[in-house]
Amino acid sequence: MNGVFVSNAYLRDPKFAEPAQMLSAAAKEMGIGLRCITNADLPCAIGASSEFEDILGEYGDFVIFWDKDVRLARNLQVCGYQVFNAPRCIEVCDDKAMTHIVLADHMIPSIETLVCPMCFGEYPDLDFLDEAVYRLGFPMVVKDCYGSLGMQVRLVRDVESLRDIFKGPYIPRILQRYIECSSTDIRLEVVGGEVVASVLRHGPPGDFRSNCSIGGRMIPYRPTRQESDLAVAAADAVGADFCGVDIIRTGEGPKVCEVNSNAHIRNLYECTGRDVSYDILGHIEKMIW
Repeated sequence: MNGVFVSNAYLRDPKFAEPAQMLSAAAKEMGIGLRCITNADLPCAIGASSEFEDILGEYGDFVIFWDKDVRLARNLQVCGYQVFNAPRCIEVCDDKAMTHIVLADHMIPSIETLVCPMCFGEYPDLDFLDEAVYRLGFPMVVKDCYGSLGMQVRLVRDVESLRDIFKGPYIPRILQRYIECSSTDIRLEVVGGEVVASVLRHGPPGDFRSNCSIGGRMIPYRPTRQESDLAVAAADAVGADFCGVDIIRTGEGPKVCEVNSNAHIRNLYECTGRDVSYDILGHIEKMIW
């Protein structure tokens, strides 16, 4: 079995190279051929399967797509390649609004979320925020629909701060009810419909976000059956072969905060000792043979 690992050519931070390194090492031990390339290495015309064949050669049994270049992923799929995760999954997970819409469609508990109206250019008025304030109150969480690593996520405490965010060109955003959870959440890694690793994440002092990329820390965590079932259901809803599901604990039970189709796996390994690269490759083996 031979495949390719596709990452983004323009993310130069060394941490973005870690998944490729880990999966390559695991593949070698498992007797799987894995070639690492970037989206810039595949400048193929739409539907041009022969062009992909010329580039991928014998490494076309599967594609691990660790990027958000959905158009390329879909083009590969159209040309007959098995892409993990599937383009639709990547697209849904990349858009926070769409993630919560899909979760709601599957009746999966998630944080109360409002989608800001689409606008061309700048909002001529911000009257829609009045309804958000009435429904969600303060503090309120504002998230850009597209963003990673805790970036473009803000906690606002008053109307003036909220309105300031929406000045300037339109950016797709969601508004969410703030749930006090002491800056903690649970990250569960789901592979092939099974939780294979989980951690409890604590945000840095003075920050409501729990992302490790902004200074948070994590400890190994044994999830409850309810939390595991919720993570698996969320992964199934978005169509993920593998993903990181972020859950927060509330007075109404656990709720899904986000689903990450290409979650970082190095820090998970360093915390738990579980290298999920083997789980991912083992799942792909089952899927294509």
